[in-house]
Amino acid sequence: MRPLTDNPISRPEDDAFHFEPYVTVLHEAVAQATPLPLTVGVFGSWGTGKSSFLKLWEERFEREKVPTIWFNPWKYDQKVEVWAALLHTILAELEKEEKLGEKARRLARAATWLSVRAGLGAATALGTGGVIKGEAVDQMLQDIAVRDSEQYRQINRFESDFAKAVKEFVGDEGRLVVFVDDLDRCTPESAMTVLESLKLFLAETQCVFVLALDLDVLAAVATNKFGEALKGAPAEVVSGLAYLDKIVQLPFFLPDVGFDTLRAAYGTAIPEFEDLAFFWGLLQHSLGNNPRRLKRYLNVLSMALAVTRAQTGRAPSSEFRLQLAMLLIFRTRYRSFFHHLAAEPDSWRVLASYFARAREEPRNAAAFRTGFSGALLAFALDTDLENMLTYGGPDAVVSPDGPDVLAMISTLRRTAGPDAAPE
Repeated sequence: MRPLTDNPISRPEDDAFHFEPYVTVLHEAVAQATPLPLTVGVFGSWGTGKSSFLKLWEERFEREKVPTIWFNPWKYDQKVEVWAALLHTILAELEKEEKLGEKARRLARAATWLSVRAGLGAATALGTGGVIKGEAVDQMLQDIAVRDSEQYRQINRFESDFAKAVKEFVGDEGRLVVFVDDLDRCTPESAMTVLESLKLFLAETQCVFVLALDLDVLAAVATNKFGEALKGAPAEVVSGLAYLDKIVQLPFFLPDVGFDTLRAAYGTAIPEFEDLAFFWGLLQHSLGNNPRRLKRYLNVLSMALAVTRAQTGRAPSSEFRLQLAMLLIFRTRYRSFFHHLAAEPDSWRVLASYFARAREEPRNAAAFRTGFSGALLAFALDTDLENMLTYGGPDAVVSPDGPDVLAMISTLRRTAGPDAAPE
């Protein structure tokens, strides 16, 4: 088996999702943006390829010799102030220029002083990118009382001094592009500090900030920040759109990746199903077109099939492969039913038979449910589950016997880990 990894792509030749035209549009728009700074928001839900999109764009800037910095705020979340880590990440890059070394270190000391004053102490060294060492932070703690007035003066000049340092780094007409990825993996509090730092400390710089996050996370950030003030506000305010307008000047919503594109990209990873249209139609119907969800599903299914071959010494039948695929869909999307099957494995066959009869004689559906237990009755009334079990009509997946269901559940537990809690 060849597992599908979750690593973002970075080369145009690997662009299976066809993001490159959108990268070009954004790139050309940003190239004309003046004055700077500019904040670009690349929005998309979990697993839709935001990191790959950013990596493709980063490669375009690097080809043009435009300096870029990549910042992953989640690495610092709950360890240091994330806004300070962002500043230090930029300053660590500037420090590489010999002529800017001392200036970058002075600015880093000012940023560290802010963190120390926030009560973070020596832990701040984690976020300084090596510009400020741990022992230097300890010394700063001892010197604060003596040097407060000097530090306050540095802080008052921090924004303009930072802007001058960036200008010296990129030149009069240059720009520094800062990619902030995985912001939606941070807590709302940390995400807020990163967004606000763009206004508080970096509002005069020759920078382009590219933020990748989920709009729903932005709504959580706004709600967390404004709390009671949002109660009774219009829907567009509560959704975070009003806050978005204050932070992001150029929003871009990542296009959906078509299912046919995903099938072409992932099909070779699971050769048993590569050319089986019914299987891919089943996945599209049940799992949708989220790339990360599909990759994880296909990896688990491939491993389960490999385990089955190792156990039996032979390749599983096409019927068994589809049954295992369907059971994994239950585990992924219908967890309550999956857990029910572990206790009553014949329920799959019973429900599939009921749904088929009920569709043929809808007037007698209630009579067909006579004798169903409470849990089974609830599943019999679940139209989503009905559509799943009857997908394909006469070509629907054949229901396995109870012992086979239990054997397949055992295989999935070995390959996919402990079951998730029921919904």
